[in-house]
Amino acid sequence: MRRDSESNAPSPHIPALDPVEFEQSWQDAPSLLAALNGAHLGAWSWDIDSGKVSWSRGARALFGIALSHPMPERLDYFDLIFEADRERVVRLLHEALTGQFEERVLRHRVIWPDGSLHWLEITGSLQPWPDGRRRMVGVVRDVTQQHAQAKALEESQERLSLALESAHLGTWDWHIPSGTLYCSARTSKLHGLAAEPFHGNFDDLFLCVPEEDQQGMRQAFRDLVEGRTQEYQVTYRSRFSDGELHYLESTAKLYRTEDGSPQRMTGIVIDISERVRREQRLAASEEKFVTLFQASPDPICVSRIRDGVFIEVNPSFSEVFGWQPEQIVGRNAQDVGFWADQAQRSRLFAELMRDQGLDNAEACFNRQDGQPLTCVIASRFIRVERQLCITTTFRDVTTRLQAEAALKASQEKFAKAFHSSPDAITITERDTGRYIEVNDGFCRLTGYRADEVIGRTSHEMNIWADPAERQQMLDMLRRDGRVHHLEMLGQHRDGNRKTVEVSVEQIELNNVPCLLLTARDISALKDAQAQIQHLAYHDSLTNLPNRALLMDRLHQQIALLKRHGLRGALLFLDLDHFKHINDSLGHPVGDAVLKMVTARLEASVRLEDTVARLGGDEFVVLLTSLDGTRAEVTRQVRQIAEKLRNLLAEPMQLDGHRLQVTPSIGIALIPDHGETPADLLKRVDIALYRAKDSGRNAIQMFRRTMQDAASERLRLENDLRLALSRGEFELNFQPQVDARDSRVVGAEALLRWQHPTLGPQSPGEFIQVLEESGLILEVGGWALAESCRACKSLLGDGLVSAEQFSLCVNISPRQFRQSDFVERVTRTLSDSRLPASMLKLEITEGIVIQNLDDTIGKMRRLKKLGVSFAMDDFGTGYSSLTYLKRLPVDALKIDQSFVREATHDSNDAEIIRAIVAIARSLGLETIAEGVERSDQLVFLEQQGCHLYQGYLFSKPLPSAEFRTLLANSRQRTELAQQ
Repeated sequence: MRRDSESNAPSPHIPALDPVEFEQSWQDAPSLLAALNGAHLGAWSWDIDSGKVSWSRGARALFGIALSHPMPERLDYFDLIFEADRERVVRLLHEALTGQFEERVLRHRVIWPDGSLHWLEITGSLQPWPDGRRRMVGVVRDVTQQHAQAKALEESQERLSLALESAHLGTWDWHIPSGTLYCSARTSKLHGLAAEPFHGNFDDLFLCVPEEDQQGMRQAFRDLVEGRTQEYQVTYRSRFSDGELHYLESTAKLYRTEDGSPQRMTGIVIDISERVRREQRLAASEEKFVTLFQASPDPICVSRIRDGVFIEVNPSFSEVFGWQPEQIVGRNAQDVGFWADQAQRSRLFAELMRDQGLDNAEACFNRQDGQPLTCVIASRFIRVERQLCITTTFRDVTTRLQAEAALKASQEKFAKAFHSSPDAITITERDTGRYIEVNDGFCRLTGYRADEVIGRTSHEMNIWADPAERQQMLDMLRRDGRVHHLEMLGQHRDGNRKTVEVSVEQIELNNVPCLLLTARDISALKDAQAQIQHLAYHDSLTNLPNRALLMDRLHQQIALLKRHGLRGALLFLDLDHFKHINDSLGHPVGDAVLKMVTARLEASVRLEDTVARLGGDEFVVLLTSLDGTRAEVTRQVRQIAEKLRNLLAEPMQLDGHRLQVTPSIGIALIPDHGETPADLLKRVDIALYRAKDSGRNAIQMFRRTMQDAASERLRLENDLRLALSRGEFELNFQPQVDARDSRVVGAEALLRWQHPTLGPQSPGEFIQVLEESGLILEVGGWALAESCRACKSLLGDGLVSAEQFSLCVNISPRQFRQSDFVERVTRTLSDSRLPASMLKLEITEGIVIQNLDDTIGKMRRLKKLGVSFAMDDFGTGYSSLTYLKRLPVDALKIDQSFVREATHDSNDAEIIRAIVAIARSLGLETIAEGVERSDQLVFLEQQGCHLYQGYLFSKPLPSAEFRTLLANSRQRTELAQQ
């Protein structure tokens, strides 16, 4: 610790002198020293330049130094000061010497030789001296006792503040003449101010108090000042800035001056909000009780416990039991003969005393007219004007008991089904909602026993977790008369909630309207739905992102790439002929292939890229953050696509099969080929379509010309959608001829489209669009109906014979896969009145391999009606003898691709011979298509195929021209027969 001042003055010290000699240094104050010593005060003088301190005997005594002999050695003043106070004393002495110290009183502790601590108060000032030396003079006194008292007072005040704080009391002190108010932190907080002591204008504290309450406070103050009251106690409100309202109670004492004028008021304040609200709730509760008591539909009475005297009855009691209040209030229940069975009354009273209440206790009572009533009662103890009483609620169950008796007579008929049902089933009275019967399923669902709920309502049992849902059920029941499969939230008695599916029907039991409620626990189903919802963004087979998640990531990536000036790419992959794997090896193998493809794709892209599965064998790879020019990015993306194509084309060993799957890949750049996910997917799909159209196992980058082609196809599809309604379709009929007698034995109905502006359209183009768009269902149905109607017209006009003519109609795979296809054909035959034996449906091998068993089933049902079948384009597909021998077909049609070169190509010739041989072995007819030359027909007849169609005989003809052809053919036949 530094002991020298900044002016380098010597440290203050007391020289080693005799006490008498020491006091002689006070040249002009012997009597003053004697007085100071007598007052237990010490005088001191400090020669600043020399550091020498002179003190009186009294001062020496205050430092605990003996007065009987001189000090043996020099004593450093700072050594006498308690260590914790030294630094502060040195600092203050330095400030005093430099004129910075404003205080004239210095308090610090000193250590006596015996080790005890004493508080000294040193007062002094810098005085000029005649010899020009600097000197500080002053007095010192012992303030140890005062300091202890101040400390005790401080601790007492702290304890008082703590007590007030513990009691949640705030204090205030109002100096009335000046209007100054001193408040504790709690008082400030209770008036909406910061939680810190308040010292300010009286009115500023009460800004949060409503004006009417302030008027009440002023009136209470005037009453106290003018002597009308002896104490000040007011209750008022305090509204905080956030709108929160508090009720406060303040008690105070008034202090007056000698002349009786108000001088000051001190008081306490406490928050009584909870007490006020409790009183308000009590008042509301009492009002509510009175209202419920009087308005209750159930009879209620209040009786005194000591003598059984009725104190109060409600209107329902009078209505049910017949006694008016003036006839029964003040009388004993035994006197009026209220209880039908006194022993029952004693037993129930004992239960009431034991259990402190009764619930659903059944008892018998007498009406005023003597009629017996059976009631379910509930009793509770209450106090009325400090008297212990019983309030009892009655529920007349006489009618219910009668209904239960009648119900029991027929219960055996349905009890087994009722109680063994896994669903919860209840029967309740419609008007009262009381349960009449519940089954075991209800008990399992709710946790309540049947005896706990019979006679009570669902509201009493808290069965429904959401009152709003229950109200919705009741509203639906009133509106529709029934409730069907309504989802509600039920509540088990242990508090657990379950989702249940509720159905309610209105029934009548013994002329009592009731409700039959069935509830099924669908919590597990809802959990499964939640899991499905959770999996909504991922493919269940491969766990890859699905379309929804891909769209979300595309949105994010497009914005990100545009913001940072980067590019990305979308690769759309479709596995070539993947359907053949499913059809030939089964879906488990197909699924394994998809998982293998997924693994290869995920292993070949970066972590920041996305691999998604859109469904089936369609995959999408989203490449992001590709830097460089468009040409560089295009080259990079093509390299990645080629890498993926080669990787996926590598053979796989699955389930003992060596498989090779090649992909077709379409590419679109981001954002060059689209700035929205929809545009990008549309354009990459166009690129994929071109890749597949170019022979598959290929890669195509989107180009604007592809968009034009796609737009043209869309235009064609839109025109096709309008074609049927505008009557642009028509049927042409190509005759089928028996070469042995040139007789027309049938005709194939062919669809033609006459575009209003573009003229005739090629069937090879628009038929495929009809198939892919699904329009073939509607158009195919029209073609079947129209061809049957036309054939019926030919039959009616005698142009064809039902026994010797067949109408051949092509059926698309989509049509045949309709679940009601048989019904549609049956209805068409019925509407057209065409004999079923004249209709021959042409199906392709593509229909057969979809679902062989379903195909056979539909064909057999139609065969029973008389419809026959021809296998169209036989030899161009699988041509499997395994399914052919199971199919109930009647004819095989030899495709024109074999007929065209049969006379020149030995392979085609052998195929035709094989088809005719197969048909002959299975007992089937053969019909050759596309016969255009005589040598073709000669070859066919040599093989045993005599039925044909083609330009050699006639091209497809409109209906009118076909009628003319038939008429001419018939005429030639008749002339030949003559």
